[in-house]
This record gives sequence, C-alpha cells and structure tokens, in this order.
Amino acid sequence: MNYKNNETLSIGSLIDSSIFAKSLKDGKLQDIIKHSTIFSFWGEIVGRKFEKITKPYAIKKSIFYVSVKSPVVAQELSLNKKILIKKINSYSMPLGYEIKDIVFNFKNFEVVTSNAFDENKKGDYSDDNLIWYNCDELDKIELSISTIEKIRASVSKISFLNNEQKEKLILKIIQNHKAEILRKTS
Repeated sequence: MNYKNNETLSIGSLIDSSIFAKSLKDGKLQDIIKHSTIFSFWGEIVGRKFEKITKPYAIKKSIFYVSVKSPVVAQELSLNKKILIKKINSYSMPLGYEIKDIVFNFKNFEVVTSNAFDENKKGDYSDDNLIWYNCDELDKIELSISTIEKIRASVSKISFLNNEQKEKLILKIIQNHKAEILRKTS
C-alpha cells in the first residue's frame, strides 16, 4: 500500500471522528493508522538533527520511504541505514511490518513537506513555514480533562498497539492538540 504523508497529520482528527470505530475493521484504514503511528515516531527514530529535514512518506513491500532535504542528508542517513532500520522495526514489528530497507529521496522533499503541512501551499516550502514548539511551551497549554479522556478512549480502541505504544500515541496526539492551540493563538 502506498501511503502518502499528508494523511499522517490527520490521525488526531481521524481518531476523534465518528466513522473511526465503524471503519476500523477495514484493512486499508488499519494500514493507514499503522503507517501513521510509525511515522509519528520518526523524530524519536532519526533524532532532532534530522527531524526537520526529513519526512517519511510511504511503506511499501517492506521498504520505508523517506523524503530528505538534500543528497548530503540522504548520504549521511544511508551510512546509518542498519541502525535506522533496527529503530524503525522496534515500532513497526509490533504493528505487523518488518522493514528491510530504507529509500531516501531528495527530489520530492518540497512536494512531500508542503503537502503535509499546508494543502494550499504546494511547492512553497521553507523552514520558516514550519512552526516547532519545545516541551516547555507545550507544557504551558492545558487541555480539558474531557478532551484528554476522549483521546485516551479513542486510542484504547486500537487493538494492534501494545500499552506502551498506546501511551506514546496518546502523548503525541495531546502534543499535537497543544501545538494546534499555540498556532491559533500566535
């Protein structure tokens, strides 16, 4: 299944949607959620140095596809391919995916990142368009207890994640909600 990255940012809204529970039995939806879950841990897999200049965009036939900002970045990551595959598999294997190779593509970075962050700005990517928040900024934002419980209830329905993965996904969704609040107030 070729899964495009612009769908990864919508997992929070997907989980909140009423069609989520009905559609979970559909294999394609499960694949999308599994891919999105793996992609959501990309920053932990690749580290802060590469998080802003790389973006995973597909998993197909045990190959993990990553868009990178330049050939230099692709080369540097290729040198650590075995380590990256091992880290990716720590997240993907419990979801039923064994990654055997990674393909780094620098030619589509602008398209992948612009589609992922703003559908109206296709091809208009620059680092200035991205808004990144540190943990201190996010910790200042408080979500209502009902919002947090709603997130927890939705994630608890996902049967293919173990408890540790569910907790990490919950934290990611909460951080995304807080970042969304910061973006709206800035």
